[in-house]
Amino acid sequence: MTALFAKERKLSKTNMLVAAAGIALLLFACSLLFANSADAHGYVQNSRAHLCQLGINTNCGQVQYEPFSVEGRGDFPEIGVPDGRIASANGGTGAAPFYELDVQTATRWSKINLQGGPHTFRWVIQANHATNNWKYYITKKGWNPNEPLARANLELFCEYRDHGANPPLDYSSDCFIPNDREGYHVIVAVWDIFDTQNAFYQAIDVNLSINPSAPTTPPPGHPGDPNRFGEIEEWVSIRPYQAGEIVRYNGAVWEAVYYSRGVVPGTNNAWRLVDGSPNNPNPGPNPGQYPAWNPNTVYTNEIVSHNGQLWQAQWWTQGQEPGTTGQWGPWRLVTN
Repeated sequence: MTALFAKERKLSKTNMLVAAAGIALLLFACSLLFANSADAHGYVQNSRAHLCQLGINTNCGQVQYEPFSVEGRGDFPEIGVPDGRIASANGGTGAAPFYELDVQTATRWSKINLQGGPHTFRWVIQANHATNNWKYYITKKGWNPNEPLARANLELFCEYRDHGANPPLDYSSDCFIPNDREGYHVIVAVWDIFDTQNAFYQAIDVNLSINPSAPTTPPPGHPGDPNRFGEIEEWVSIRPYQAGEIVRYNGAVWEAVYYSRGVVPGTNNAWRLVDGSPNNPNPGPNPGQYPAWNPNTVYTNEIVSHNGQLWQAQWWTQGQEPGTTGQWGPWRLVTN
């Protein structure tokens, strides 16, 4: 009887240990799943990381499970991630480093076929963030595809500025790919976050061809043209400004005296007039100098002409007609 009791007690203890181990393993798996979901942010469709997830790119390591976590230091290229680690965002923020993404040869990665000219880049976002800007770089003509990606081999060709707005979960950027190069190139998309120091990096391997029906460079007023921004930006109502920042508003140049957000220059001592006169009877440009509003175009900070007036987008918007969304809508009247 005593021996039987001891045997049953031993089996009971073994079962408890097995059960405890099973529970611990389950909790560990759940923690990984939760961590991946909590860290989920976004990736570009058909990017190097996305093709790893789809199994088109192979031997990718951890990024095949976390293409949305290729996150590193922002403010690229002035700061950002180091050369040679651009594609992985210096390892990213996944359960394991994504250094496999940094392998760079002419044949390592699957490529998508694109032509120069207009192209829309689409982001799949699982956790959005207040956004500073979206920038798109492409390797220069004559770059060496068998050397690690470096800043010196990249040039900016498309940019959007969101000034702290939160993007939708299906965000897209209308860009113009330089129509002056062919063959294998790498496009680097950078989603720079407004309220942290980080950004999300996506390398896109493309096989480019010349589009005979498109110009070499974007036409004037194209939404994604990075040269459309002046040296001094227009004031944006949703953006917080720190002391010393310079903006243009109503034909004049203003300097922030202290922190403010939503305070219109000229209506409060938060702004100091630096140059020009806000009472200039012709403070703004002619509406004919700006493209007409297009309901199919994505706008973030662009100025458009609509019904004889100029309107500036305050944040991401598409299909919302200027003048119909009220004072809290995405459009601000620039000229009457």
